[in-house]
Amino acid sequence: MGLFKKLGRALRGNAEADSGLYYYIKLKRGGEIVRIRLEPRYELVPNYDTEGYTTRKTVVGPKTFQRAEAVFTFNASRMLDKVDVDGGELVDESEWLAQ
Repeated sequence: MGLFKKLGRALRGNAEADSGLYYYIKLKRGGEIVRIRLEPRYELVPNYDTEGYTTRKTVVGPKTFQRAEAVFTFNASRMLDKVDVDGGELVDESEWLAQ
């Protein structure tokens, strides 16, 4: 029985250690705010020209099905530098909670 408990813990991992980065995009059409999650260990693509990282996300509103394209640019320390959103804008968590 101990083997199955160890295997279960290994497969689940540590659920409390969420290393994800959360951002909130307000879609232009409809005004819906969508929360997206980036996993820095897997989703940041090296950009050798700027010595930083980038990632691209297609954001789809679950209620209105409206879309936006977001490009996130990070520096070499994996800190957010810039966000370009085609079809929306970056907003803060308080606006998402108020929705």
